[in-house]
Amino acid sequence: MVREEGIVVQVEAGQVVVAVVQTSACQSCKAKQGCGQAALSDWGDADRQAAKNHFRIPHDGSLKPGDAVTLGIEEDTVSLAAVWMYLWPLASAFFALLGGAALGWPEPVQLGAALVGGGLAFGVTRRRFRRADDRWIPRILESRPGGDSLIVRAG
Repeated sequence: MVREEGIVVQVEAGQVVVAVVQTSACQSCKAKQGCGQAALSDWGDADRQAAKNHFRIPHDGSLKPGDAVTLGIEEDTVSLAAVWMYLWPLASAFFALLGGAALGWPEPVQLGAALVGGGLAFGVTRRRFRRADDRWIPRILESRPGGDSLIVRAG
């Protein structure tokens, strides 16, 4: 099970909004400033970046804003999500490119076919993840009253 620490930032009827502070892996990494993931996380609007780290999780318990929680999701779910997000669009683009080459299309048309193939696969993936499916939602494994040392700006 993949675990991550978070803070409850909002409580709604039947669900809570949990902000995840993604520092566990980044703090132990030796790449620091040479990391592309760190550069991407700092790029763009701060409010939009903060919203990416907020999850709506069904919960009927007695959590309140400021409570620290441990979220968990199965490893195979994370692996399947990675296949859908990375391998499926890449493979679709590659096979569209090969199809264009097999049909004897000019190189610019082949590249266009690859872009269309990857884009269509990305659209299918996006649509799939927007459908309600409980396996993509992390579960609250444990909670602790009051926040730890995690600092999260409520958004």
